[in-house]
Amino acid sequence: MKYFLWLGAVFACVLCALAGVTIGINMNPTSTVRYVIAWGSVGDWVAGAGAFSAVAVALWQTHSHRKEDVEDLVIEQIQQERRWVISVVSKGKRPARVVGVGFYSPKTDTILPIKRFVFEGQNASLPQSLNYAENLQFVTVPDMFETIAINAVRNFDDLEDLEIQVKTTLGSFHAAVLEETKAALREAFRETPAST
Repeated sequence: MKYFLWLGAVFACVLCALAGVTIGINMNPTSTVRYVIAWGSVGDWVAGAGAFSAVAVALWQTHSHRKEDVEDLVIEQIQQERRWVISVVSKGKRPARVVGVGFYSPKTDTILPIKRFVFEGQNASLPQSLNYAENLQFVTVPDMFETIAINAVRNFDDLEDLEIQVKTTLGSFHAAVLEETKAALREAFRETPAST
């Protein structure tokens, strides 16, 4: 949009300069060479302005369509004892192809993929495509919550900045892991025999 403003400003400056030269020549013909720029007819100007406007509108529509045609995922979570539910909802106009789910730490810039056998149901098989308003739900198997806890605590000593990462073919989306989930992960890690 800024480019259109700059282009319009340059066009207006050139038009004002040409109008100034023409007015100056017509008001003081003795001090200058008698050369008046042929401005053309009113119809030529109307046609030129219409063509310029049509191109500007087409470029603006293309730019706004490109900005709207993106993936947009919302990640929601629920923690119920040893059951962690991750819901991924598509809000974008472009279909999103989900290829992976994992933990992510911005502090260490480390990613830990969560394997699909940790989750129940058909939604666990990835990749899957999501159209507008469709969702995927990943529900942890209770017996596997300890496995998640061991891997999370060992890979990310400090779970404070832990995020859930949903990776698509075009990018990745993040949401902070719930505080109750972090507490459940720490508790499950402490209770496992392998942690002692």
